[in-house]
Amino acid sequence: MAAYFWVTGGTGNWNSASNWALTSGGVGGVAVPGSGDTAAIDANSGSGTVTLDISPTIQTLTCTGFTGTLAFGTNTITLNSTGNLFIGATTMSISGTPLIILNNATTTATRTINAGAVTEANSISFNITAGSGTAIITVTGGGAVRDLNFTGYTGSHNATSYTMYGSLTLGTGMTVTAGSTTTFAATSGTKTITTNAVVIDKSLTFNGVGGTWQLQDALTSGATRTTTLTNGTLNLNGYTLTTGLFSSNNSNTRTLAFGTSKIVLNGTSGTIFTTSTATGLTVTGTAPLIQATAGGAGTRTINLGAAGEANAISLDVTAGSDIVSLSTTSGAYKNVNFTGFTGTVSIQNSIAVFGNWNYGGTTTQGTGTGTVTFSATSGTKTITSNAFSFPSNVNFNGIGGTFACQDALSVTSTLTITNGTLQLKSGTTNTVGSFTTVGTNQKFLQATTNGSQATLSQASGTVSASYLTIKDSAATGGATFNAFTSNANVNAGNNTGWKFGSANSAGGFLQFF
Repeated sequence: MAAYFWVTGGTGNWNSASNWALTSGGVGGVAVPGSGDTAAIDANSGSGTVTLDISPTIQTLTCTGFTGTLAFGTNTITLNSTGNLFIGATTMSISGTPLIILNNATTTATRTINAGAVTEANSISFNITAGSGTAIITVTGGGAVRDLNFTGYTGSHNATSYTMYGSLTLGTGMTVTAGSTTTFAATSGTKTITTNAVVIDKSLTFNGVGGTWQLQDALTSGATRTTTLTNGTLNLNGYTLTTGLFSSNNSNTRTLAFGTSKIVLNGTSGTIFTTSTATGLTVTGTAPLIQATAGGAGTRTINLGAAGEANAISLDVTAGSDIVSLSTTSGAYKNVNFTGFTGTVSIQNSIAVFGNWNYGGTTTQGTGTGTVTFSATSGTKTITSNAFSFPSNVNFNGIGGTFACQDALSVTSTLTITNGTLQLKSGTTNTVGSFTTVGTNQKFLQATTNGSQATLSQASGTVSASYLTIKDSAATGGATFNAFTSNANVNAGNNTGWKFGSANSAGGFLQFF
């Protein structure tokens, strides 16, 4: 095995012996490095262009200190040794379609890629086509690569932090060791992530202005790892992203594209999902869903920012007997479902819900005092309480929306109808701290079954409804229920306990029967 060095001032073709010497800065003309040799293009090689006119196979390639250009064209470099296979230089430029192939079939050795913290334009793709057993591929900390393709490799990939500007393909049967972060940073085009069922037990950050990353199959990271969307588009493409925690808490332009998929959260404590700063975030897909699957001994917090109906995300909490805290900042949710959860729900701040609500197996009321506002503007949304009370205020405020209770509704504080239609479950008694209406739009209080009353119960005080059409409602509990027609209320039939008619100038009313 010999060591070859690109000669001083060298602009020329790889496959020319005149460009290679046996010492750094030496005299060229010895030979072209072959499969048993190492090659170096270093600080003594000048600032010219090294053009790959062939696809050479060598042992290793070192470019430390090189300030010129390595021009791949459509050719590739194959490195067939172990150890430090490629040492790049942040001072050099890359052109063409750069690809380096690592083909050593080692079962034990470590092969290291030290590409350096290069720019996107100067990044190089690597194909690792062989290796198994306890073999390790390392991309050293702080380095940057373009594509990484492990097809044919079944060894281990270690957990140092690095940046990727291209696509990632993991080999079937390989492993990724725990720890550290991979940052996907492409700024244009669509890059793909193919895991082949390999778990990436690392934190993943997507941070490329203008870049898109599209899953080709399910992506799973560790239960303690965070997936972060900072810039660009993360397209789940119908596949499930399973991670410990998810964060997209900034005001950058970014898109979370669910398609028909979901994000599964395995984190057991802390803030397991946050988009609390939703400025610049677009959510797409037929049914965007986050699913919290594993309870712990502490508190799991979900912070969905005030994103509006179009960008609302559904939440399923499917397990645990711990505390789930919703929104330490004002947030927007689509469907909220606690089926399978038997712990404590705490609503810390006001939230808007644009879909269905199901308290599931929730057993304890938390300390949060946030208002829940049902805000859908079309269709019929369902509310299932499962004998659990909303701990604070509830507001129905969706022009064109219908909100149908599936069982008795209980609201500890104030139930407000601002817009839309509230349907209380026929045959049930629904209790509130107080009942009120707001605004001059006509709104509707009904029962779910036409002609079959639902009971609204308030223990004391006076209800003064306005712009409310009431049907199939029994008002009871001790409070006085005023729904004077002079306040634009409408008696639509089959009501008891309500005072309709017109208030007189002395503060009384004229009651019509």
